[in-house]
Amino acid sequence: MDLPLSLDPLMIAKGKPPLNYDAKGKSRFGVFPRHSPQLTRWFETQACCIFHTANTWDDDYTDKESGTTKTSAVNMLACRLNSASVVYAAGNIATPPSALTFADGEEEQCRLYYYQFDLTHAGNKVNHQFGLSAVSFEFPSTSERAALGPARYIYGCSASDTTFNTSLGKASKIDCLVKMDAETLIKRGKKDSSVVPVTGCVDQRTITEVLASTDCHDPIQVFQFPPRHFAQEPRFVSRKGATREDDGWLLSYVFDESQLDEDGECILEAKSDLWIIDATDMKTVVGKVHLPMRVTYGLHGTFIDEAKIIHQRPVETIRSLQARPEIQERGSWLSIRGYIERCLG
Repeated sequence: MDLPLSLDPLMIAKGKPPLNYDAKGKSRFGVFPRHSPQLTRWFETQACCIFHTANTWDDDYTDKESGTTKTSAVNMLACRLNSASVVYAAGNIATPPSALTFADGEEEQCRLYYYQFDLTHAGNKVNHQFGLSAVSFEFPSTSERAALGPARYIYGCSASDTTFNTSLGKASKIDCLVKMDAETLIKRGKKDSSVVPVTGCVDQRTITEVLASTDCHDPIQVFQFPPRHFAQEPRFVSRKGATREDDGWLLSYVFDESQLDEDGECILEAKSDLWIIDATDMKTVVGKVHLPMRVTYGLHGTFIDEAKIIHQRPVETIRSLQARPEIQERGSWLSIRGYIERCLG
């Protein structure tokens, strides 16, 4: 991805922010065969920010003449932000008005988006690009067994209030975990002519409306934590011998903020829990592991099973402690830039 977001510390010397987001620029997505980066094809679309992709997969077909398998399109699911406010907020920098230019009718948002890049024609066309849901969605994960294929379900984080979109770079509190039936929503988006490219969205419901749904076949399901309980990025763990893609559990660290004192500070005895949630119904809490200490809010998580731990390679075989040799030859500009950066601290 080549996004219109740049960081240049030297701008500080000019009295300007080191961060720049060109809201009127273009976002480019490079697609190439895994072992042939020289064959990269670039696809352009409107400016956006993407920090996390959820999944990607190929659409393959058999060439009738050669009998070989070829790729007609590459699909991608990603969490798309239509501004860079999160980055400015993370750097404690005021977001300039020029970075908050949206398409007609758009508001600042962070949504799970679907892209399809056409490889059958020379024009580098983006066949489809639309949001799956208006529900804010970040920190995605899916079943490892289904990843890199047309996985049906994507799991992620959201919030029951309206601040999640713009406060990701601050201390956004995650009190909802979301399960999206991406397969169903993508099919709907492709058939619905009212879902326009880039700004279109398949399911326009708010998270409050989704929470109120009683449809057992709803393509969007939300698990909401009790008041003052906040989670972190969930990880999906498949049940052993599972026959359904969503047969398993979501794991997430959860902290109960009733353990904060009157000043909002964490008491010394505070502890977190590891919640285990049934990913099939997104309602049942299967269990809670009480931890001996608090786990501070973070961004990412992963799950490593016992077999992987037992069969992991010794660290000496994959990492060396030998110092890298210093680069002897450097261009004049790199030397000057390095000197200035050292002076600026």
